[in-house]
Parts: sequence; structure tokens; C-alpha cells
Amino acid sequence: TEAGCGDYWDEVDRWVRNMFAEGQLTDTDWIDRLYGAGMEATRDQDVLPSHINATYQSADRVAERNLGAFAGWPKANDLYTGQGFGLMHCCTGNATRALYHLWERALQWDGRTLQVNLLLNRASPWADVDSHIPYRGQVDVSAKVALALAVRVPDWTDPTAVRCQVGERDRGVEWSGRYAQAGTLKPGESATLTFPITERAEQIYVEKERYNIVRRGNEVVSIDPPGTYCPLYQRAHYRSDATMWKQAERFVSDEAVHW
Repeated sequence: TEAGCGDYWDEVDRWVRNMFAEGQLTDTDWIDRLYGAGMEATRDQDVLPSHINATYQSADRVAERNLGAFAGWPKANDLYTGQGFGLMHCCTGNATRALYHLWERALQWDGRTLQVNLLLNRASPWADVDSHIPYRGQVDVSAKVALALAVRVPDWTDPTAVRCQVGERDRGVEWSGRYAQAGTLKPGESATLTFPITERAEQIYVEKERYNIVRRGNEVVSIDPPGTYCPLYQRAHYRSDATMWKQAERFVSDEAVHW
């Protein structure tokens, strides 16, 4: 996209909000339940304690110590397929690097214009972005420096339905492709862009298997059939229009890493 070969930000947004986000191991209780139910490793995975090389292998608190890792080969609806290894840490290394690229490229600053490419929460030296998606079609941008604001509106919403307010005053926007040019903001001013967000039912095929999904914006909020071991897209809470906020301390770097 940056090379000018096309506009693929929606593909990025769909991927990061769905399989990328769901592919991170954020709960390990299900792993303990599998072991408690008597599930055993397949023959080629069966490593006896006496065969463990302590230099690079451990059987100590394995599930707990993998919290935050990323799935090696999940199914469309499950973090684990039921056979083979569930995690490979080459995936974790690449995924954590991808997190940086997403964080960095969500915003672009040229010294005058702040371009918002992904409607994700992001703190920066120039402005803070707070996104209500997928609860509501709304993004708030609070300027810290004087800037011109350009916000990319996703392809699931109609640009003619976008409304912009600075403070409590309506402000008209001009368009450059999918970017709403919201004009200039002074330090301390906030711009709020709102637009419709709806649910859409779709039937998709992944690896020749059929799934019925519901998207809210780009976010998959339901999938059928559900997974067996660690079902993905348990997102009923996303189907409300009341934004659920989480208090967090955000770090603002004063330098970029050109990785």
C-alpha cells in the first residue's frame, strides 16, 4: 500500500481484528482440561521426561509459561486442531514483530498531517486515538500538537454517512480516496468521527470447510460451527453498542525503530 500498488488497509484491518488477535493464547485453562480428560500426545510427540534436554526443553508449568504466545496452525474456529503441536515459537517471534509494525503504521506523521490508517487505539506524541469499534462506529482523535487530520474510513461503511465534530461543532470533511480530511486541530482539540456500523451474515470456506460467520464492521463476532478445544470468536460482548473501556497506562515512545 505504501508503495502505491493499491489500498489494502481493509485487508490488514480484517486480519488483525480476527485471526491475528484470536491467534494469541490469552487463557490456558482449556489446556489443563484436556490433560485432565486424559488426552495424550500422538506418538511422534510423546517425549518421555528422561528424554528432555534441559538446555532447550522443559516440562515445568508449560501452559502457564506459554501465555501470550501465538498459535502455530489454528483452525478458522479453534486455536488447536486436536493433533500435532498447537504452538511453535517462530510464530510467536513473528507475531510480536507484527504487533510493532501494526502499532507503528496505524498512524503516519509527516510533520504537519496526521494520517490515521487503522482505527485502533493508539497513543502518540501527536495525538491519541480512541476507537469505539466494533461497539460503535466512532473514533476520537485528541490532538497534542497542531495538525491536519486525515482518517481512513473502512470500506464497510458509506462515506456519505460520516459525520465529523470538533468540540461540539459539526465540521464538513473532504475526501481523498477513503481518507476523510477533517481539517486542522489545535493542541487540546478533539475530533470525533461517527458512521454507521452493522452486522452482516456470511458463509465462507476455509480449507474446504464451510463456516457461517457474523461480522460487525470487520470484526467476526460469531462463527458456526464452534471450535472443540479452544473455540475462537467468543465475542458476544462485541454485539452491544455500549463501548467497554479498559483503563490502561499507555507508553508514548519518542523514537521510532526502523525494523
